[in-house]
Amino acid sequence: MTQNLANLPALKDSKWLRLFSLALLYAGQGLPIGIYQVALPAYMASLDMSAAEIGGFIAFVFMPWSFKLIAGPLMDKFAFLPMGRRRPWVLGAQFGLLLSFLLLLILGPNPVSDYWQLAMLGFVSNVFGALQDVAVDGMAIDLLENEERAQGNAFMYGGQMTGISLAGSLSSWAMMSSGLTLAAGLMAVCVALILLVPLLLRERSGERLLPWSQGQASIGHRGETAQSWLSLLARVLRVLLLPMSLLLILIEGLSRVTSGLLVAVSPILTVQELGWPQLDYANWVAVTGVLAAIAGVVFGPMIDRIGALTVLKWVVLFRVLVFVVMAFTVEFWPSGYVFHCFMLVNAVATQWVTVAIIALFMRLCASSVAASQFAVYMALANVTYSMGSGLLALISDVIDYSGMMWLSGIMIGSMWVLLRFVDFDQHGRDLERAEGLAQAALKKPLNQSD
Repeated sequence: MTQNLANLPALKDSKWLRLFSLALLYAGQGLPIGIYQVALPAYMASLDMSAAEIGGFIAFVFMPWSFKLIAGPLMDKFAFLPMGRRRPWVLGAQFGLLLSFLLLLILGPNPVSDYWQLAMLGFVSNVFGALQDVAVDGMAIDLLENEERAQGNAFMYGGQMTGISLAGSLSSWAMMSSGLTLAAGLMAVCVALILLVPLLLRERSGERLLPWSQGQASIGHRGETAQSWLSLLARVLRVLLLPMSLLLILIEGLSRVTSGLLVAVSPILTVQELGWPQLDYANWVAVTGVLAAIAGVVFGPMIDRIGALTVLKWVVLFRVLVFVVMAFTVEFWPSGYVFHCFMLVNAVATQWVTVAIIALFMRLCASSVAASQFAVYMALANVTYSMGSGLLALISDVIDYSGMMWLSGIMIGSMWVLLRFVDFDQHGRDLERAEGLAQAALKKPLNQSD
């Protein structure tokens, strides 16, 4: 048995193995998002809980995704290289996620009477989901070839959308059938199955499968030493504060605030205002998520060929048009499939935006601090996402649904204006200068990632 496991291919050895493995791992971190962002808010809306309660719940449970800027430097600083640079962190996060669902299964809190207990369990679950996200992002940066990055992002975020969709639909059905405990049990089974991926597959050939197994750090890692905290912090700050870096952070922030607002408002609007059954809403979110994931995977190579920045400009412009049309057609939302179509179109467009903009963030990263830098970018993106969900609690009494569409259109339109100033040639020159200054200041050579 041990010999058979030792003969399993490593992720670095097969493009399709790493693409599908990264997709499955992203599906795993989509599970807590699906149950806490889709299923439970819809369930709360069916219980006539208020917009402030639902929006506040979503904002609170997703706060851990904002702390990824702490996890990145920890993973760059501490590693057990004989098992791979990122794989031990992925395993730890997966076990934590499994434990969080088992706790949800055992405690089974009521959303109305145990609101804060449920919120805390969601918070803990998303702590481990966010830790896994940082570890898998670092693994992707280490393992994916340059020409695979947009395609890799398409598989990863396609996997996440599939995980969100599966968790949202399955959990909603379970809550209606037997309550929260069944939903938690099903999520625990899903996590346990996905856990087999990091448990059985090495990053590179020759590494240890488990801490007590035979194996050693790969040749590219054997000479690595952890950077000092001062060196790490100095390098991360220098590259983060470059003009193109700050510009792309702002662009992504506008996109994520819009997405957070729509995620918070959708279950309330559909279930309480348009009269959709709770399960219908969750199932349609699942359908749109799967279709968006497929669209992302299918068009991922096209984004590589055309260019992520060019694709992003056109998709952003299309989203502005969609929001303007929705703002003018509020009276038609209750009839036909107007809002169904909007959710589908928005999901596909958002997926393309995500694939393109993550590829741009990867392009911004300096090799010496890639995991930390990328983690900060994603943490800031999630801060603004939570801000968008929390924004609903502030504006729900003063802006109607048409106004929310206008607000979303203005934010996405601002993205399009700012994208015209992105210049990666200038960023390359700025990055080279910043890395040189960091090296001179610390009087030591740069540690390059693979």
